[in-house]
Amino acid sequence: MALTRLGWDVLEPSSNRLKSLPWITGKVRSGDAYTILNELGRRFNSEVEKIRKDWSWGYAKRPVRGASVASEHSAGTAVDFNAPAHGLGLSGTFSGAQVRSIRRILADLDGAVRWGGDYAGRKDEMHFELQGGVKKLASVAAKINGGTITPVASKPKPKPKPTKDKSGAWPEKPLKVTDKHTVQSDAAWRELMKAIGYKDKDLGLALQKWLSKLEDPRTGRGYYDTKRFKLDGDFSNESIKALQRKLYDTKGDDGKRLYNGKADGKRQAMTVNAEIGYLNLKANRGVK
Repeated sequence: MALTRLGWDVLEPSSNRLKSLPWITGKVRSGDAYTILNELGRRFNSEVEKIRKDWSWGYAKRPVRGASVASEHSAGTAVDFNAPAHGLGLSGTFSGAQVRSIRRILADLDGAVRWGGDYAGRKDEMHFELQGGVKKLASVAAKINGGTITPVASKPKPKPKPTKDKSGAWPEKPLKVTDKHTVQSDAAWRELMKAIGYKDKDLGLALQKWLSKLEDPRTGRGYYDTKRFKLDGDFSNESIKALQRKLYDTKGDDGKRLYNGKADGKRQAMTVNAEIGYLNLKANRGVK
């Protein structure tokens, strides 16, 4: 029987021991594991930051990235919250106050949950995983269900609906695809950045910060590499290349790549078309 690093048995995708968790797109192990991960999600959403369900996930049968051992995700005992905002290998994606909230939640869960932000090596701040074995999970789940830890909420709070413009503008309706940015597409970028936590008045700076937190699979670092380039709001050559690589790696609602050109640092028609395609993704507009 295949086991994860923490000794959990690996589950198959068809396993009836997997159950959908309301905080993520996907499933986790049922029973005591579910009870604890549900409580973790409830409190993370309430005390750390709002969870974006389409940016969060659980079960996936795969090895640990860069290793051969099975990931805790393979056992349904791990979740990633708001993954694009807390990219693998990055540190400091949470504020000091948020880290204190995370530690308070982990303490309340009596050591049953380990945070990837505490890894000795490569950090994984999006990641939370169960530890301690079945007796530990049973003990903590009993406290949650018994009310000695804040009771589990059966469902998360409703996700805020996207702001609607009386004219039927974005996000209610897709933007018109154009070869140059318009007032509407500029406003949509600003609104999207604010919605995911980048509230800088300078849109270029917000985009750079966002791209720096998303992992480029080619390098293992942020698309906008802050070890090489400054966060200065100058959204030109290197910033545009970073955006082009992100758009190349992103598929539209039709399953096709948004951008098929080169990362040449030129924000011309093909790039602008892809940007508008990204803004028009149903997930980014809050449309099911």
